Amino acid sequence: MNVFPAEFDGAVIPGGCDTCDAEQHIRQDQPGLWSIGIAHDDWCPTWQRIQAQRDHVPGTFRRT
Repeated sequence: MNVFPAEFDGAVIPGGCDTCDAEQHIRQDQPGLWSIGIAHDDWCPTWQRIQAQRDHVPGTFRRT
């Protein structure tokens, strides 16, 4: 059973953050497995806070 119709793969939806003009990107990673990512503006304080928190996690979880 698919939760999202296949047409949603690659969809971009405005919003997702209260402090910037973010966009939500929907992607089907494999059949039945979907991901939604939020793309924030670089200047966004929420995004900056997320990045700062990632600096404090073990190295295996850091962005490269």
